[in-house]
Amino acid sequence: MDIRNIMKNMDAIALRDNAKYQLEQLKDLETGVDYLNKVKAIEVWAKAEKKDAELQNMIAEQKIRTQRILGTLLKESELSKGAAEPNTNRGRTQSQGTTTSKLSDYGISRNESSTFQKIANIPQKRFEEFIKEKKEAINDAVSELTTAGMLRLAKGAHVSNNSGENEWYTPRIYIQSALDVMGCIDLDPASSLLANKTVKANNFFDEESNGLDQKWFGNIWMNPPYAQPLIFNFIKKLETEEYNQAIVLVNNATETKWGQLLLSLSSVVCLHESRIRFIDVDGNQGDAPLQGQMICYIGKKTKEFIDEFKNYGICMKKGAL
Repeated sequence: MDIRNIMKNMDAIALRDNAKYQLEQLKDLETGVDYLNKVKAIEVWAKAEKKDAELQNMIAEQKIRTQRILGTLLKESELSKGAAEPNTNRGRTQSQGTTTSKLSDYGISRNESSTFQKIANIPQKRFEEFIKEKKEAINDAVSELTTAGMLRLAKGAHVSNNSGENEWYTPRIYIQSALDVMGCIDLDPASSLLANKTVKANNFFDEESNGLDQKWFGNIWMNPPYAQPLIFNFIKKLETEEYNQAIVLVNNATETKWGQLLLSLSSVVCLHESRIRFIDVDGNQGDAPLQGQMICYIGKKTKEFIDEFKNYGICMKKGAL
């Protein structure tokens, strides 16, 4: 390892040990931008050196938190209001004895300014939940923590959670197809009162009744919460419960432990040809999610499932998986 790598490694250790303290020192744009550039350099080094996922996500989290702080600082400044226009005096213009800055003085582009402010506009609770979810997903490689992911969250896109309690719902067309295959839906074990207005299962469990603590039965429709460890626990329960049939809609994360388990349980899987745009609480279609989806069937009506779900994408029986 050369001296640059040694320095980057020392910087990464310092960042890991003093992450919160270092963020608390970011009181102005200049300091914030300097720190952001340092974190970006460490991030590039960590990826090039193929450092462990935990360290890389820690660095990514620090970068995003720094961007959020910069967004707040920009919102509080005149820079975000277009007060300063380009000029020929190295970004400074004198007007009635005052000095006005512009974004380029701090090495910030307009696009970066917009990005930082969008991240700053995400409600604190949603921001922290997103950070927590991505960190918990490291072991199963569900997704990495990125600025792009934060922007999708800021925009209101379906990022990962689409159960009823997370305010994203399955389009009715897939529910109808599930009904056509199974005949009825006796149970939705991961739902809510509002979600069941679409699913119309004879029985459902919500967050309060907790489907993980209940007995499952009959014909099951399930679009589980995608956060870890919930998604693994819901898929695991499919392995241990007694029921007739089940149709499960999830991200096509075939590389994950829960994805591999679900595929091993399934009689047929439909690999959806496009990303499903889920429905919000007002009935509006959301933006495309980060990943594509797969629809898995557990039961004996494999022909009926294929005949119906081949309209959505390629279907493969268990022997072909």
